[in-house]
Amino acid sequence: MTIRAMNSDNGHLLKRYAETGCEASFRALVDQYAGTVFASALRRTGDRSLAEDATQRVFTILARKAASLKTHA
Repeated sequence: MTIRAMNSDNGHLLKRYAETGCEASFRALVDQYAGTVFASALRRTGDRSLAEDATQRVFTILARKAASLKTHA
């Protein structure tokens, strides 16, 4: 999923997290997308443990790179 594909509320959440480190904003994104990311990883790997690891890694990378992502209205 690209930032462009996210709705504007999610873009604002990501921007707030990137600019201020607001954990509540990041948590809202995780809460909304963790199930989708996990399901996709599970379909791809067929292994729950690997899917859980992949899901965690996705959000770790997002947290680290949030400030470098461009958001679009």
